[in-house]
Amino acid sequence: MKAREIFKFTEKCLYNYKANLSRIGVLEEDLRVLRAGSDVHAQSYQLTFGFYGDNSDPVSRYVEKIESLENQIKRLKRNTAPITELINDMSTAKEGTKNYDYKMLIELFYFGGLLLSEIADELHKSRRTLSQRRQSLVLKAAGYLGF
Repeated sequence: MKAREIFKFTEKCLYNYKANLSRIGVLEEDLRVLRAGSDVHAQSYQLTFGFYGDNSDPVSRYVEKIESLENQIKRLKRNTAPITELINDMSTAKEGTKNYDYKMLIELFYFGGLLLSEIADELHKSRRTLSQRRQSLVLKAAGYLGF
């Protein structure tokens, strides 16, 4: 992946973090309901296919639905777990430190939707300083994501 793509992907993970956590909760509940409805996930079945190549066995479709939910949850967790770790690492940051600025950028810019100029006024920093901190934060977050 190119540096620009990594930056965009990392920012997307930051912007979507809260929505992804909510989505994981919904998917996990759906999965729990599906699993509670049957013990199909513990059995093995032979797939049969209909005339158009689609899966015609209702039990197999049920298993596929469970597997699809599990895969969606895994993908979302891959993108949220590192951001959770970053947020936890920033949680004890003291005011006046670079990590405190990172923490405030996460809360106000990515989660709160404020503009950098609004955050600069609130933190009594220049917009340029916060822009540089944003760049630094995204690179730090990219490291948490494994880039």
